Amino acid sequence: MAKIIMIQTQFAPYAGIAYLNGAVLSKGHQFRLFLGNNINKISSMIAKENPDIIGFSCMTCFYDEILSISNEVKRNFKVPIIFGGPHPTICPEIINEKSIDIICRGEGEFALIELLDCIENKRSYLKIRNLWIKSNDKVYKNELRPLAEPLDNIPLINWSCYKRTPVQNSPPMVFLIRGCPYSCSYCFNKVTRDLYKGLGTYVRYFSIERSIQEIKEALRIFSHSPVVFNSDLFGMDLRWTDKLLSRYSQITDLPFLLFLRPELVTEKCVKILSKHKCHSVAIGVESGSERIRKRILNRNYSNKELMNVAERLHNNKIKFTTFNMIGIPTETEKEMWETIDINIKMRTDFPRGAVFTPMPGTKIVEIAKEKKYLDCGFSFSDIPHTILSNTILKKMNRDKIRNTLYFFQSAIIFPKHKRIIKRLIHNKPNIFFRLWFYLIYAHLHRKSQNWKLIPFIKYIYSNRRYL
Repeated sequence: MAKIIMIQTQFAPYAGIAYLNGAVLSKGHQFRLFLGNNINKISSMIAKENPDIIGFSCMTCFYDEILSISNEVKRNFKVPIIFGGPHPTICPEIINEKSIDIICRGEGEFALIELLDCIENKRSYLKIRNLWIKSNDKVYKNELRPLAEPLDNIPLINWSCYKRTPVQNSPPMVFLIRGCPYSCSYCFNKVTRDLYKGLGTYVRYFSIERSIQEIKEALRIFSHSPVVFNSDLFGMDLRWTDKLLSRYSQITDLPFLLFLRPELVTEKCVKILSKHKCHSVAIGVESGSERIRKRILNRNYSNKELMNVAERLHNNKIKFTTFNMIGIPTETEKEMWETIDINIKMRTDFPRGAVFTPMPGTKIVEIAKEKKYLDCGFSFSDIPHTILSNTILKKMNRDKIRNTLYFFQSAIIFPKHKRIIKRLIHNKPNIFFRLWFYLIYAHLHRKSQNWKLIPFIKYIYSNRRYL
């Protein structure tokens, strides 16, 4: 059997890691996970475990940190290093980094199984689909394999790699749908969908029976709190959704929360959720400006539709979180306040705001460059990785955007004090504004997912460097 060590810097449940764990173990290979960024502890584990290959699951916002660790590992060990996840899928040129030997583009389960089989049997792995492989100064750029269809063919997720770690304090999470048919300008989804054009059905659902297995696996590992369904397409196939939630109620009495596109929050959808044990839903408002939302973000729903969504949810006693961005290219101060105002009108239970971060390879970066908000040389090395990162766009008032973030949630949940908050935003950012933001953000985040206090504190403490 072959052995892989995966290194993950963030203390959070990564479904991609758990699916790889399930795939590797299903074929008799060994999987080890290291959580954290301490290079001395990483080196000690590598020396002890003597793996055949070392892997990193990489998101763009953490790339610089992960590459730095990879460089240190490569200096001390002559073990092949593979990068997988969203970043190498979109930015495969990272294969040219000295410490990276292999990248995996797209779905990784079957590619990793094949790679470990080749390592075990001492066969060449230069032609494995989904992998780009560097060998003797040459890069083998292999084609993508077809998408797994049906989705049930993928080995069952295995969250056991997070046992006895702070990640176990997270709510149970399940990922029952892969792919997305929408093309938001700030998202990688369209780029990934285009990569897989002609290689199968991009949006795929697990069967009901397999979905129940996935839910049971999450319940086995994580804290006793509401189950999070991580996909915003639940309202697309209402028959499947209704069947799933009916079966769900037979295996656990835990409430659940899920993500929904505003376009999918129909009356019929809400009725299905209300008859089951729905704790809350999360929807993407993104901006209160219809101009920004439609022309810049490619989110094609009106403020009237958002109000109708809120009314349906309130009428059925379903609480909801909204996701919002500020500091979007071409956005004015007035339009930032339109985002706050639409949330006030919607009577949002758990508003959440973030400063817009452009991701290389997305359509909105082209818009930002064209409008002179980004330089032509903008790259992933410019991406911040904390929730409190300020805008990296030019032509923006950085102090005002930071303060707007600090008081974004407060302006929505305390609308009577909006005038005072507007005055505060025009001051210089300071530690008291920052601490107030942390207090409100933590309170609403915990309430939105009904986390127990102690597990929540442990989870936040583990990830404090990303705050």
